[in-house]
Amino acid sequence: MVGAVITTTDGKRIRRVSRWIKLRTNYNPSPRNRLWDYVTDINGYHPYQDEFQSDMALDLYYFRFGGRNYALDQFYALGSAFLPGPPIMYEDEDGKLGVIGTIDMDGDLFHPLYGEWDECCEHVRLYEEVR
Repeated sequence: MVGAVITTTDGKRIRRVSRWIKLRTNYNPSPRNRLWDYVTDINGYHPYQDEFQSDMALDLYYFRFGGRNYALDQFYALGSAFLPGPPIMYEDEDGKLGVIGTIDMDGDLFHPLYGEWDECCEHVRLYEEVR
């Protein structure tokens, strides 16, 4: 439920701020797109890399929330080399274990959005920490 405050298994309190949001794909992004740095060519290179080829097939994976577009790649995995420590785990109303495994590294660093992805990585649900 949106707005629900959840206590995680390590005692943090988080608030769900969205329902499941479908991931979208832009196959023809423009360099004027705000998310241009997250575009990849057919070989997986980004525009800021020397190997990037803008004349090849391009992909931009993103979702829309709160009137803004967010790129899939701007969410980093919790527990990765960049962000040591475990993902956030919680128990839902039915006693089922949920995992919030990503954090927005391009947004507000003091009040970041956290992402929970479905098993196929086709939908995301967003959370924020309650302070």
